[in-house]
Amino acid sequence: MAASLQLKAYTRATVKQASPEDTLLMLIREAVRSADSAVLEQDSAKRKKALNKSLRIVTELSSSLNLDYGGEMAFNMLRLYNFISRRLADGISGDDSGIPDALRILRHVKETWETAVQMVREAGGVEAAIAAANEESDESK
Repeated sequence: MAASLQLKAYTRATVKQASPEDTLLMLIREAVRSADSAVLEQDSAKRKKALNKSLRIVTELSSSLNLDYGGEMAFNMLRLYNFISRRLADGISGDDSGIPDALRILRHVKETWETAVQMVREAGGVEAAIAAANEESDESK
């Protein structure tokens, strides 16, 4: 019991100290982990609980998108999150046929965010990463 409380306290402290990028990565990784565990879970109630946790995280990620600032990219992310959400909700309702698609896309989104965060950190911030991406785009024309 004490170890469980210590783990919860540690987790809370980690989340509170995390940068926005780290928080995003923690959430998307947990969404994938929960959906993965649901696929392996035989107990129906535990399976639904894991799928629901993944769905809540994806819903939160989609609600955090700034469509005015993010433009087409944010809109495309919203469409992906909505697709994933529908498939997870179907799984909660008992239709498991869409869960593999949801997981495949969720893993791809996770890898994409991991790459984007790494690029931002290597470039020295968001503005520098955007400038570098624009330079690469101009050079390829």
